[in-house]
Amino acid sequence: MVRLSVTLVLLSLGTAAAMREPRAMRIERPEDLRAKRTPPAPPAPTTPAPAQLGPSDDLVVDLPGYGPPPAPQYSGFLDASAAEPGTKLHYWFAQAEREDAASRPTVLWLNGGPGSSSILGFLQENGPLLINRTGGLMRNPWAWTKEANLVALESPAGVGYSYCEASLGGGSCANSDNSTASAALAGLIDFFQNKFPALATNEFFITGESYAGVYVPTLARWIIDHNAIDGAFKIPLTGIAAGDPCTDNAFQADSMDMLWYGHKYGFVPDEDFDTLWNRCQVRYGHPRGLTRGNRVKTRDGWKGDATRPRVLDPLDGSGSFRSLDAAIDPPECVAAHRRFLLATSDGFSQTWRNAWMNDLTLYGPSAVVRDDVPGTLDFDMASWMRRVDVRAALHVEESPAKTWPGPDDGWTYTSQWGACNEDAAPGTPSMVDFYRYVAPRLPGQTIVFNGDTDPCVSYEGTREAIRSVGFSAIAGGAQRPYFFNASGVPLGVLDEKPLLFGPSLAVPDAGAQFGGHVTSYAEGLSFVTVHGSGHMVPQFRPRVGLHLLKKLLSGDAFAPPFKPDDELAAMTEGEFKKEMDAWTLRAQSEEFIA
Repeated sequence: MVRLSVTLVLLSLGTAAAMREPRAMRIERPEDLRAKRTPPAPPAPTTPAPAQLGPSDDLVVDLPGYGPPPAPQYSGFLDASAAEPGTKLHYWFAQAEREDAASRPTVLWLNGGPGSSSILGFLQENGPLLINRTGGLMRNPWAWTKEANLVALESPAGVGYSYCEASLGGGSCANSDNSTASAALAGLIDFFQNKFPALATNEFFITGESYAGVYVPTLARWIIDHNAIDGAFKIPLTGIAAGDPCTDNAFQADSMDMLWYGHKYGFVPDEDFDTLWNRCQVRYGHPRGLTRGNRVKTRDGWKGDATRPRVLDPLDGSGSFRSLDAAIDPPECVAAHRRFLLATSDGFSQTWRNAWMNDLTLYGPSAVVRDDVPGTLDFDMASWMRRVDVRAALHVEESPAKTWPGPDDGWTYTSQWGACNEDAAPGTPSMVDFYRYVAPRLPGQTIVFNGDTDPCVSYEGTREAIRSVGFSAIAGGAQRPYFFNASGVPLGVLDEKPLLFGPSLAVPDAGAQFGGHVTSYAEGLSFVTVHGSGHMVPQFRPRVGLHLLKKLLSGDAFAPPFKPDDELAAMTEGEFKKEMDAWTLRAQSEEFIA
């Protein structure tokens, strides 16, 4: 798949006057968040639901190489022509693997790119069936369909099997952040009004990762504003979650730098970091970009002028940086740069054939992630999705797409906000402004999560961006650990699963384990880290990914609140040790990890 090298420039982003100010903040405790709305019914046994919720014409009867799905699935096209004439968006819906599927929430999943198919997440991360290590399909024990109805949307037009009017005549689709949100909104109206009216009153959540950090909050705002129109068909939006997301240029720029990342995790010694970062004024953009499916934007040599830090871009789509020019650059810069490449698997490149470090997760096996390299997971998935019988099974024969996942060479995308957008002017609003607007207007939670070893979108920048939203931390909601149930894994699953899915999975049941940290803010906003995860949390930490989804759906707190600072400070050492024991045992109890 084509990749995009995203090099973020430091921008001073202000809030545009057109963005509406947040309403007065209110201080909430975790129990207040749970009281906002009626939680979903208690979990029912995870058995296939016989009732069919969708249109019979879109019913997936049989999946080639596997057979009937474990629970009803539907695939077809949503009509987005109300927003973008002639646009049809491919959806794949998997009904909850529960008897109460008809009353369960609906969760929309979006991958980013821009230009990345959401079927990547559906078949590699959180769907009921995953591509296994031999290129077939396997059951996913931590599928999000254990808790909800899940729909993956190939968005925007031109991605995957989705198409626009121009593509019907052999042309290419042109998209932007705003047109993507408008088309998705139109498609969702078709989804709830015409395709799945039985779900139109159930809770609805938008989730996604990477550049979907732009898609998720922008679509949420579009829906909120649409729902406010008198007489409009209402979409039952309840909450949102964005993982390892593009959020804000200024806050995320340095934390997405491979030199900075390599030094943080011990790959680059202090002296080399000081030489390159300070003396040579070098910055290194990520070699492949933020997620699969990106478009490559190339530049020759240094970007910027001699008075600014120099940014080294890849010269082509190979994923390798060019070396400094020994004829014009100081020898110490050239040497330090080459030591950096040697010590960091070519700057954490995953397209280099000899790469020995995974640039998508620090604690995962190295594996090339390209759909043009036989034997890779992406190649196996693309090969399956391109099959004629698969296209027929998914009812996508009408798509003019010549291949999958696309997009084609003429496809274009214009980023309009100050998030993962090097062309954004100073003052361009970012997702910080969108969260400021969206979170207070949602009845449920707004969760922003990040793998704490993600080289693509490092958690530090995301954490600072969410802090800058400006909502106060709720009482006791300061950064605190949370736990999840690390259940054992059947040996057959370990034997069948692909290499990159759940690297830490093991047969023994480990009980309550550390999942990461959570900071809880007013207006239902939370920032959550996922310990040991890289860029795709549901893929690299599937048990925590499902745990996170449960919290999103229920509105329950991730962890108990801390005692107020004055109480903590006034405790004796003995009292504090008792408090620490009591807090930890409660955080590890069924109340929080069930």
